[in-house]
Amino acid sequence: MSRWLRVLRFIGLGLALAYALPAACGSGGVVGGKCRGGYSNCNGQCVALQSDVNNCGVCGTVCAPDEGCGDGVCDPDVPRPQGGASNSGGATNQSGNGTSGFDQGGTGELPDGGFFDSPVDGQSDAETPVECLPPHDSPSHCGDCETRCPVEAPLCQPTADGTSFECVPFCDPPLVECRGECVLAPDAYQNDPENCGRCGRACPSDICQSGTCVGARYGHIALLCMDLNSSMTDSGASDVLANTVLIPNVNPVKVLAYTRGATPAAVAKVNALINAKAAERGRSVTITEAKTASAVTNNLSILDYQVFLVHDLDLADADELATTATDWESSSTITSFSKAGGVVLVLDGGDGTGEMHEFINAANLLPGLTITGQDNITDSTVYNLAGADVLGVNVVSEFLGTSHTCTFGTSGTQDEDTFFVVGNADPKEGSGGDPVVIHRIIKP
Repeated sequence: MSRWLRVLRFIGLGLALAYALPAACGSGGVVGGKCRGGYSNCNGQCVALQSDVNNCGVCGTVCAPDEGCGDGVCDPDVPRPQGGASNSGGATNQSGNGTSGFDQGGTGELPDGGFFDSPVDGQSDAETPVECLPPHDSPSHCGDCETRCPVEAPLCQPTADGTSFECVPFCDPPLVECRGECVLAPDAYQNDPENCGRCGRACPSDICQSGTCVGARYGHIALLCMDLNSSMTDSGASDVLANTVLIPNVNPVKVLAYTRGATPAAVAKVNALINAKAAERGRSVTITEAKTASAVTNNLSILDYQVFLVHDLDLADADELATTATDWESSSTITSFSKAGGVVLVLDGGDGTGEMHEFINAANLLPGLTITGQDNITDSTVYNLAGADVLGVNVVSEFLGTSHTCTFGTSGTQDEDTFFVVGNADPKEGSGGDPVVIHRIIKP
């Protein structure tokens, strides 16, 4: 058969298909983005499950080299297509090659029931048949027959001028698609237990810290109404401090300390007490200062630290503490750390701006219990109300509240997870008074 005669036959076939399917697009029997009758979609390709040796009967079932596919069953008595080619509906593969959408060699049947003869029996045509018609609006033929939308731009949408179609991403950069939503990576994957570190990775513990799933452990919130600036190493206040910092069963204990608004002298004294008490117990502590709120947001992770220490910030600007705490709460900075087993220690004092209670409330450290303020009780006796609590163990039953010791004003009641460990009234007289030290346990 002459080349010109073949060309005329293909042109005639194209006109016939254009008349019968004016809105159809796609090799492989694709019509409006779906496979034509008799073809099934297997991984983005339209194939004939009744005869495709690579998808025989069901997608992914590959016949042995000496078998063909007949009526959806691999059978050695069924002739195999020349070269082992599958009878796919013409979807282009990753190497850029594609099958024609009909049997090659001899008489091949088109998806719509038409026929054509190949020039040499057992071989494919030298040229691609006319088989892709506009509109080119599917990801497998976007804008023209040859363009297949890549993974990074999987959608086929009209161009701005409406004259053609183009491949576009699911989300506009820098947003990325995750489970049908556009999110900002990697920020969206930092504390999301359903998408931890990457889209779709769920944490069995339901806890995600800095993009990593971590095991569930008890966390702790400790509020000390004492800045410890004048405390001695051998004192009840120092023992409470050491009990709190050394809760984690690791060595060394790594502490991230927020110091913006704290006096340098107070910070130095607290650090000295922590290191001295740790040495007494054969332990060691490393302390890293965070001098900005963003330094805490960016670095507080259970993978790097076990304790988050907030000093008494009596030099902070008015309203700064509540604003900072609100930001941390909205980003789950402290919440996710404590739920992962971290220890959060907040120091307060009876002087300065007196806004540490606003920080505690804005950070939601004591759900169900509100701190209404603090009262200075310098040089007053305070009492250990919970000697069996981890913060009160081995702390003397009563000791002197040194400079800037205070009590928390509270509204609400204690519960099974929240304890007043130190108070300003002798429990032997029937009441512990107002709390000086509050401990909340975060259950996993």
